[in-house]
Amino acid sequence: MNRTKNSTKKISIPTIILVLLLTLTACMTDTPPRIVGESPSRSAPTRMSPPTAYEEPTPEDNSPVPLTVLYKQGTAERAMFEPAYGVYLGAWLHPGANIRMFENQAGRSHAVYVHEMHLGDDVPINWLLSSIAALATPMLIIHPPRLPQEEDGTPHGDLVIYLAHRLGVFNLPMFVAFYPLAGARYSMDATEYTLMFRYARAVFLAYAPLTAFVWVAPNTYATPQSPMYPGHDAVDWVGVPLLAAQGGDGFSSDILADFEPFYMAFQAHKPIMVLPLGISHFSRVNYTYNMREAEAEIARVYEALQAGFPRVGMIVYGDASSISSQIAPQDSFAISVENSLMQAYENAISHENFLSVLEKDAPPSTRWVRSAFHGYHWEGVTYLNPATIEQEIAANLPRTGFTEINGHNYVDISRITNKTITVDLEQGVIFIAS
Repeated sequence: MNRTKNSTKKISIPTIILVLLLTLTACMTDTPPRIVGESPSRSAPTRMSPPTAYEEPTPEDNSPVPLTVLYKQGTAERAMFEPAYGVYLGAWLHPGANIRMFENQAGRSHAVYVHEMHLGDDVPINWLLSSIAALATPMLIIHPPRLPQEEDGTPHGDLVIYLAHRLGVFNLPMFVAFYPLAGARYSMDATEYTLMFRYARAVFLAYAPLTAFVWVAPNTYATPQSPMYPGHDAVDWVGVPLLAAQGGDGFSSDILADFEPFYMAFQAHKPIMVLPLGISHFSRVNYTYNMREAEAEIARVYEALQAGFPRVGMIVYGDASSISSQIAPQDSFAISVENSLMQAYENAISHENFLSVLEKDAPPSTRWVRSAFHGYHWEGVTYLNPATIEQEIAANLPRTGFTEINGHNYVDISRITNKTITVDLEQGVIFIAS
């Protein structure tokens, strides 16, 4: 129900909430390692952005091809609802859109559907029931109240308790992206924001413990040291929007390259979701459609995210996302309006690594980690960066026999004898196991 000053009853904060809040405000002690990268090219020309699929060099283009490097780390606990392997499919549809119709268009079920609301709005019971009927897990995007507290008269803390209590009645797994920063214009400073986020997390632990809390970063430059990050103990998943907007000639940026620093900063700490993903097929800047480019980009991005970013646990396509309209209002990211885009989407999500059902209790398992360095494939030979060998997989580095690529020395993988190394040229990935 809509809560007003005249109709709202005062809700007191239980002692358990205060205890949990004090517990969650403990300081963070762990910090992620510094991201190490490679310097720009100063020698032979190479493709500096790793491809999502290997391209056999032609006589006219016989340059080294960069490959993503993944290596195995010890067994680790999974975060709340984090899959042991694979990527949840999610969709952010227009309000009132028919989930079954969308899934018929997409050719398969989705694990998560998204609905956005403001704190203090009516709980979307009909939408929740529709998601449950589709055997999908609901995700609520919770924005701050529409009116400031001094105008509404209801303490925002009471609104959090009310919402958590109502959602807890369902006793079902859910995701809540609380106060997303992407595209937001909040009046709160970093201290106010993080305290409110941590308070909400504590309240949901008490009233709706099956809810995973998602922190949505403002952009791909965010790190765990960002002042608006609430802390590892208050966050279950981290999310960030990836929007391929149209530029003057093609897309304005490579969203995979933009995403990599964010991924490297958080991969050791939290599962990561793309919230939302949007590929523009129309721009109002020059009023042109770019259907083929959008179709190819959908295929490229889904392939790359599932193959080379192993801790991406969910991709939510923003068919109707307010975040998209706030960040890039001149672009159209909807795919359900065009048959060719839906066909491209259906093809992109057909890979077996994409999941349609939530994993509630994934057991601890060995984790694949993305290396800070690229490998290369060149003239039939695959190479690793010496830093990968020494710093990341702790293998013996040969003293001689290096090959110079892009101004740096590299090692033929056949010379690494104490590791199991496989190369998937189709996906553009080097896998290093113990």
